[in-house]
Amino acid sequence: MSGFEDIYTQYAKPVYRFLLKLTADADQAEELLQETFYQALLHIDRFEGKSSLYTWLCQIGKNAWLKECRRSKRFTDYNILRPTPGLTLEENAMEQEQAKLIRQAVYRLEEPYKEVFVLHVFGQLKLKEIAQSLGRSESWARVTYHRAKCRILQEVSL
Repeated sequence: MSGFEDIYTQYAKPVYRFLLKLTADADQAEELLQETFYQALLHIDRFEGKSSLYTWLCQIGKNAWLKECRRSKRFTDYNILRPTPGLTLEENAMEQEQAKLIRQAVYRLEEPYKEVFVLHVFGQLKLKEIAQSLGRSESWARVTYHRAKCRILQEVSL
């Protein structure tokens, strides 16, 4: 068990930060972190080494988040933005609404667009890493990310 404890010690904080960016809710990020490492422990034999361990853990966390969103049968915007200093109450409300629309648009993306976008934006993984973990080329990841971003922008601007 010591080996898995080392993995947890090394990756818990970065995976938590990924989940916090994804959910914008500390409590939910903590719950998803626990679920992520529980699933990783159960399925460590499935880790093939095609990606970094961090990438693999982020994919597990992202899938746990999506499962939670589906389970609730609606997209809940967990991101109640902290007011930005210097903005009026109305400007802050508009910023929060825009963030909500973006998160909803991301949630509605189909795969593989959603996976590439979430891992790149929220997980801050390089497109090259994402491509390797999915067994694809870096150019495929770049095109997929670009298309995902365009779809989100198109939906948000409607």
